[in-house]
Amino acid sequence: MADTDVSKTGPCGNKAGAPTGPLLEVSGLCKRFTDKGSRIEVLNDLSLCLDPGSTMAVVGESGVGKSTLLHVLGALDPPDQGRVCYQGADVFGLSNSELAAFRNARIGFVFQFHYLLSGFTSIENVMMPGLIAGMQKKEIRDKSEAILVRVGLQDRLGHRVGDLSGGEQQRVALARALVLNPDILLADEPTGNLDRKNSAQVHEFLVELNREMGMAMIVVTHSAALAEMMQRRMQIVSGRLESIE
Repeated sequence: MADTDVSKTGPCGNKAGAPTGPLLEVSGLCKRFTDKGSRIEVLNDLSLCLDPGSTMAVVGESGVGKSTLLHVLGALDPPDQGRVCYQGADVFGLSNSELAAFRNARIGFVFQFHYLLSGFTSIENVMMPGLIAGMQKKEIRDKSEAILVRVGLQDRLGHRVGDLSGGEQQRVALARALVLNPDILLADEPTGNLDRKNSAQVHEFLVELNREMGMAMIVVTHSAALAEMMQRRMQIVSGRLESIE
């Protein structure tokens, strides 16, 4: 496969930031695991279509495959069957290096635990995706400062992660996920480790940033309040997505 600069174009060659048609299309997705000799079908012939800028919550009990789905959609874990297409092309058809570049530049991830680099400052953590992408240090520093200010951390730019509160750490993680203006944000229980006040603040930031940046969003959550803020609410039943009315 020819080399592709996926930081500037989508995997099908479309310019990033201006996708045509559905952003994400998933068809026939299957993912299975083996436990003590028994095969467990976690995802089974799952389909999904998501337009640019749209939002969706995936809710339900633990163990039904919500996090597994996010890992596959985020190109962290390949499916056993099926296609995961961004802007019309299956990302698992990319080479390993192309896939890593695409994932870094076009998909934002936020998890329940922030996974920040504890020995670095807030702004250094947020700069990491840009440095990995080969951006100039001043350019990515300016972008990182702007997004940290946007999430209310203008007074914490130079603070090390260990000196921040849990809510502040998660906002740094959110800023890191968004600094390269991804097409889609995938969030796995983004407020599951926070108290009610900090959870509400992160919920508001997610909705506001979706509107301001025009990114699509899929959120796995146990929070009814956060799920209600999304345009669509889905649950996994027998390995497939079903709409919640």
